[in-house]
Amino acid sequence: MPFKYHKYLWIFILLFMLSACGQPRAKYIFLFIGDGMGTIQMNAAERYLAAMEGKCGIVPLAMNQAPVHGMITTYSANRYITDSAAGITAILCGQKTTNGTLNMDAEHRYPLKTVSEAARERGMKIGIISTVGIDHATPAGMYAHQPKRSNYADIALQLAYSGFDYFAGADFQATGNERDSIISLVKRNGLIYVNNATAFHYLEPGAGRVLFVHPDSNHEKALPYSMDRDAHSITLSQMLEKALLMLEGPEGFFILIEGGKIDWACHGNDAAASIHETLALDEAVKTALAFYEKNPKNTLILITADHETGGMSMGTNYGDNLVDLSKLQWQKASFTELIREYRDIREYNIEKNGRDSLMKNPDWAFEFAREYTGLGDPDKGLAINEYEKKHLLEAYEQSFKERNWSDPYEYILYGGYDPFMMAVSRTLSRKAGIGWTTYSHTGAPVPVRVFGTGSELFGTFYDNTGIAERLLKILR
Repeated sequence: MPFKYHKYLWIFILLFMLSACGQPRAKYIFLFIGDGMGTIQMNAAERYLAAMEGKCGIVPLAMNQAPVHGMITTYSANRYITDSAAGITAILCGQKTTNGTLNMDAEHRYPLKTVSEAARERGMKIGIISTVGIDHATPAGMYAHQPKRSNYADIALQLAYSGFDYFAGADFQATGNERDSIISLVKRNGLIYVNNATAFHYLEPGAGRVLFVHPDSNHEKALPYSMDRDAHSITLSQMLEKALLMLEGPEGFFILIEGGKIDWACHGNDAAASIHETLALDEAVKTALAFYEKNPKNTLILITADHETGGMSMGTNYGDNLVDLSKLQWQKASFTELIREYRDIREYNIEKNGRDSLMKNPDWAFEFAREYTGLGDPDKGLAINEYEKKHLLEAYEQSFKERNWSDPYEYILYGGYDPFMMAVSRTLSRKAGIGWTTYSHTGAPVPVRVFGTGSELFGTFYDNTGIAERLLKILR
């Protein structure tokens, strides 16, 4: 080869090397999704921690101490307000799609390639962790391509054939023989199926690929709220710790970790449950940060959300003027559990005393609210005024009537929930200083918090499709 061509070749190689050196590469990537988690959900958790210490201010979440902060828009291809399926598709594929669609184009003509699939092609191991069903929209966004997020059987099949390495979360939507068939297929395709705590704790590196279906999965195919779980129940953070044990290696990994029940709590306007779910997600972030401290040169930790839920606000009309989230400490369980207990007591009282008699005597319901949420107890700063009492009485009466789902006024007041317990929930939120605008999602931009390799790419304000674009730039 003539000398001048050798010279040009060496110039090309040098430029390539300089370009490669200037491009950050991440060997270990954590993608945290707080489903339904907006900036107010995060700030409420911080204010609650401060209030419990008697402070006026915040105790910062670990995620909010990230050196890079950004914001993303969340609209889908056909709605200003996205759902989780279109949201995770945009985040992992870098392309908009219609609500309800998982990793396919808006017209359902072809599948879209995900960041997780690109990471797998590069030899990285893939992990998926959630507090809701492993076939739910956000975790399924890592491995499934479906025109409808409700195609649970097909989603489960795609999990089995994905070739991914670690799944941990609540149970499949399928039941009976259909579920048995799914588990059999999962095993035939090389995944170790684990469904009890003892076996989970004994998992060791080298055991192989894993599907852990949490033994505490409830009838809703989700884990109990953090407020309701047994002290010995395996947490989101522990599922991540096990993933790190199983996946760490020279190949690197890409792990999605979803705090799925932040969204569920906010759908029910349950401020306390939302705060505790956000704190549980933050504990998992701390686990990732401990890993990052040992691997600071090639680890990326990204925390964001698919959308905001509930229209949560700090400050509300007809409140007690002061935001005091310590008032939420008296709530003994999530409202999901409290509603279940309330209905059981009501049915027992109806059988014992008759429906008409119970409808005329709301004292037991007010006492229930007082015992399990503190509402109505002046010593806890939760005395109720005449306006609030009137509102609660109206809701109590409404709870004995057949629901009129077409009445917009009734829906605005109570959504799809028990009228009396929803009135209790919203009154408690208001007295703590938290307001709600909806029982559904909103179109608000959501936060991005980033640590580590390539984090500088994720600052500023951009669309959620920009997450995938940036992640693809820094995959090893």
